[in-house]
Amino acid sequence: MHKSLIALAAAAVLGLGAASSAQAATQTISFSADRALGATNWSDTLGLGKFDSNLGTLTSIKFHLEGAVQGSGKTESLDASASDVTLSLASLLTLYRPDNSTLLVANPLFTQTFALSAFDGSIDFAGTSGASTGLRSSTGSNGYTSASASDFALFSSAGGGLIYLGLNAIGSSTGSGAGNLLTQFQTSASGRVQVTYEYISAVPEPETYVMLLTGLALAGVMARRRKPRA
Repeated sequence: MHKSLIALAAAAVLGLGAASSAQAATQTISFSADRALGATNWSDTLGLGKFDSNLGTLTSIKFHLEGAVQGSGKTESLDASASDVTLSLASLLTLYRPDNSTLLVANPLFTQTFALSAFDGSIDFAGTSGASTGLRSSTGSNGYTSASASDFALFSSAGGGLIYLGLNAIGSSTGSGAGNLLTQFQTSASGRVQVTYEYISAVPEPETYVMLLTGLALAGVMARRRKPRA
């Protein structure tokens, strides 16, 4: 009985050890927040989930920012000769920590080039010397992985909770190609932020296995001593 229980204890310890190795594999949990499309320039605050430190030990934090720009651009060349004019419809989105330090920047951008004639005498963003993009849209994204202790402390707490990050979108559209150029832009932007925590899950301490083995072995000894004699 004694030997069989010890064997069972050893098997249990090996089983727990294998389970613990599986649990110790890196795991991930993600949170996201969105800012709806709105006319640039806007500033907003987004709440995202913190890492619950009870789950285990953080190994990295991945940040992802995706921005979208939507709008239109118009141009009129006042040059005395023909030129190729490029309109760039763009917005610059910036994600901030609570202390206003920059985490990520994304720059969704749409470009279109027009072959324009010398000024046709009418500032109407049409004719042979003017053009319009019409309604256009584009997306742009950027990512950043942090392994800094300060970010780990900032983005985690026992029980989780929320952290609030700043996000703003600035219109950054431009026109180029003619020395005398009129441009007009109308843009809106939206943003999506995702934070992914990579961590090693909490596992039983090695002492737990020693206590289990000792307890089962003692139980086997006691059971043997209590066995009735023939």
